[in-house]
Amino acid sequence: TTRNLETVPCGGVVATFPQETISRDFDTYIDVSVTDVLTAVGLKYLFANDKTYGVQVMKVCASCDSVVGEGAGAEAGAQDLYDNPSFDHYCGENAYGHNLEHSGLVYLPLVGNDVRPGTMPGYVYSRPTKVGKLDQGPSVDLDTSLDYVFGLMATMAMGTISFAPDFMGHGVETTAEKGYLLRDTYLTSSLPLWLWVSNFVSESTDSRSALGDTAFYVGASEGGYATVALAEGFRTALGVEPVYTFASAGPYRMGTATLMDTIINTDAGVDFDRHAYIAILLGSVYSSSNPNAANYGQGQDLLNDENRELALSWLNNPDFSKEDINAEIFALHERINGVDTVYRIEDLWNPIIVNFLRDASAAGVEDPCNPDYEGYIVGENDKFCEALKQNDLIDVLEKANYDIELCHSPGDTLVTYSNMPDVSVNAFLTANIKAGGHEESIGFCFFDVFGDIVSEKFLSFVPEPKHKSDPDSGSNDARGGTSNSAHISSLSFTSTVFVIAVGLGSSFV
Repeated sequence: TTRNLETVPCGGVVATFPQETISRDFDTYIDVSVTDVLTAVGLKYLFANDKTYGVQVMKVCASCDSVVGEGAGAEAGAQDLYDNPSFDHYCGENAYGHNLEHSGLVYLPLVGNDVRPGTMPGYVYSRPTKVGKLDQGPSVDLDTSLDYVFGLMATMAMGTISFAPDFMGHGVETTAEKGYLLRDTYLTSSLPLWLWVSNFVSESTDSRSALGDTAFYVGASEGGYATVALAEGFRTALGVEPVYTFASAGPYRMGTATLMDTIINTDAGVDFDRHAYIAILLGSVYSSSNPNAANYGQGQDLLNDENRELALSWLNNPDFSKEDINAEIFALHERINGVDTVYRIEDLWNPIIVNFLRDASAAGVEDPCNPDYEGYIVGENDKFCEALKQNDLIDVLEKANYDIELCHSPGDTLVTYSNMPDVSVNAFLTANIKAGGHEESIGFCFFDVFGDIVSEKFLSFVPEPKHKSDPDSGSNDARGGTSNSAHISSLSFTSTVFVIAVGLGSSFV
């Protein structure tokens, strides 16, 4: 049955899967949480020989202020973190949400009844977008989505300390505004969780165990965007080095392609019957709802004044699904324009902003927010442009000095392939090209992730020791070795990938 976690206190244990029963527990968990039969069978087969560690799932809540500036953080001198300009940017007094509590899940690896000894890397899974009745984070309900399986699989097989952040504005404890595709919000709401868990693991084990200064990052769609933002932000703010960053179908070009393609595809009617609600999601964060956006309160909102409150009421209705939101958008269009008329995104978006972007697209202008472009007008769209540039990740990707794999499909019409960076300019970037639309390609991308978890390279990774951990041995492996192969032939693995990818397609936004 579904475990509703609203009553689980912060710092409370959500579930424990003991090491001696993890094999049976994992199979049961998959049967409950993965509704597609082929996907469930494939996952159980893929991980058949890598159910190594027990797993304890905890609900974690923290704010920048509480974990750094108060209590144990203050006693340990954690306030020195503010001397780092990057950390101060995300968690300092000028960062929106620094004093608000954010939540998520953490998965701890168990050996026997205790947290695995030694230094462990982190594994951060960033979920795709949730709206309406599914507008919750991982800490609210555990068994209703495949999203929550990622941390369980990584911790069980690799022995990582895994995280599933709710992100800003999500989770039952939050009072923050949502931060959809606002880069800084992912850090402000996730850095405190990492610091809280790091303190908790060290203190509760008398430093026999530690969260290391390395991490794996995985996510798709909005979660792909968040994955890139988190990997870079954790590196600069805390010195956590990315071991592996895998982002699928993310809207990285917020400064150009993402919004322009939304308008172009809406005008062309591409998949609009399924994804109309995306216009409200994008519109909401660039319409003076979250102070992180540079156009906040500047009179350059993306949602138009006439229907802003109505659109936001649909987005925040806990009884609405994304299909319900789509239906309301279509009904509004018919009320405004009549039946059987061509939909125009101006029903929801500010026509001044829409025409600015549409005109630039028609003129072949790739960057309408370049001040040299004649359509760029101070006082009309400059602050809106600043907000877009503020949240663009192309520069991060093309200058990264750590390995990043970007998985995407040229057939994706929701987050188009034009969001990809030029991988030829950075040897650390890899493009992993898949077929299919948005959801289908993510399914194929994520099975590469599952394969990585049980690969020799990942299972054998050992981070640098920290604190008093790893006192006697160079091995952190519960089996007595430093690694374990997947024990699956290339032929059977390929077959398993195909089976699960087919089932995964409908699981992601």
